[in-house]
Amino acid sequence: MGFFPSFWSKVLILSFDSYTHQYITEQAIIKVSLELGRGFWRAVRDVVNSNANMDLKSATKDNPVYHFDSERIDDSIAKLRELWTRIILSVRAKEYAGARHSLGQLSHALQDFYSHSNWVEMGKKSIYLHLLQPDEPAVPVAKKCSHGGFLDKSRLLSATGGINKDTTSSIFSPHHYLHVEAAGLAAIATQTALRDLKDTVGPKAFLLFSVRQAPALVFVMDTTGSMFEEITAARLRAHSIIQSRASRAEQPGTFLLVPFHDPFGPVYEADDPNQFMEHMETLMALGGGDEPEMCFSAIQLALSRSPPESEIFVFTDASPKDAHLFDAVKALALEKRSKITFLLTEEQTQKSSSRRKRSSKKPLSPDRFSLYSSLSLVSGGMAVFTTNSDIHKVSTIVEDNTAVDK
Repeated sequence: MGFFPSFWSKVLILSFDSYTHQYITEQAIIKVSLELGRGFWRAVRDVVNSNANMDLKSATKDNPVYHFDSERIDDSIAKLRELWTRIILSVRAKEYAGARHSLGQLSHALQDFYSHSNWVEMGKKSIYLHLLQPDEPAVPVAKKCSHGGFLDKSRLLSATGGINKDTTSSIFSPHHYLHVEAAGLAAIATQTALRDLKDTVGPKAFLLFSVRQAPALVFVMDTTGSMFEEITAARLRAHSIIQSRASRAEQPGTFLLVPFHDPFGPVYEADDPNQFMEHMETLMALGGGDEPEMCFSAIQLALSRSPPESEIFVFTDASPKDAHLFDAVKALALEKRSKITFLLTEEQTQKSSSRRKRSSKKPLSPDRFSLYSSLSLVSGGMAVFTTNSDIHKVSTIVEDNTAVDK
């Protein structure tokens, strides 16, 4: 009739190495749930690494404001509240990577309060709510002496000694005997901050913030009058990639479109692939075709609005009017680890009468696309040169590699 139903079936027949319906189903659910949870654990690592880096990065490791050191209690409280505001604004703007980074910094400073101040020594058994909630009553708090431990040169100055409870080691922490109590309060304070964050931004936003965003599929489109064939090719490639994404088990990610000619934008963003394709269908090639165009401005906008490791495809036949932005765009592409691929339609010697000629006061430079090639190379993408008549064939090079491990 099939597999036996449950564990107790194995007991009855004394066949403990048999696979039952119960076992097979449980393992399948666990396996798929773990796959879906990878994004959550990667997001956890983002926060944890940001927290740890507060003691490692030169910008923060020696700054007392981030660690409740050097009698800077008021300044440290102000920094905590600044980080809290930054987290809220980042989540609401869907800048989840930045929010996780700020949360790591906030949690580090918040935890240090309980180790580096005299809160525990004052006999306090609950967390200090005033740190993140200005309406809660303030309590006089001081560090009163050095950080302490053999790494602290000020431990021999008056008042001698130290107060830190960072570890259970008497070598590193003069008040090591209070470490467990301080760590317990730090844990409760961190949990309270997370619950308050969830209540502030709402469960849905908190859930999105708690998992690393799937990479986006981004099209940066030159929409001047000469780009009719390129826009049609981009629609076809977007449709093909969206179909391939539909078969994936993991989070599909968002879709962005950034049009440009002399002005650039606005960004169109959609989570629904069908809605995105409907918008792509409305995209038209209109307006003047004077060389050059605001391409780097559009790419910069695309990078700033898309999650890390996104796939960005640029369709144009014009050189950049805003070449001065190259270094800034390159730095942002490297920071986001996003791949940028260019499909560049070069001017043909014999143009068909149906293609609108771009007007240019000067002869076009043979290396006018060189900055595009450099940007594609440094980001791990490609610069593909084609012609108006071949754009549909060549556009098949545009594949969705967002699932590939960088």
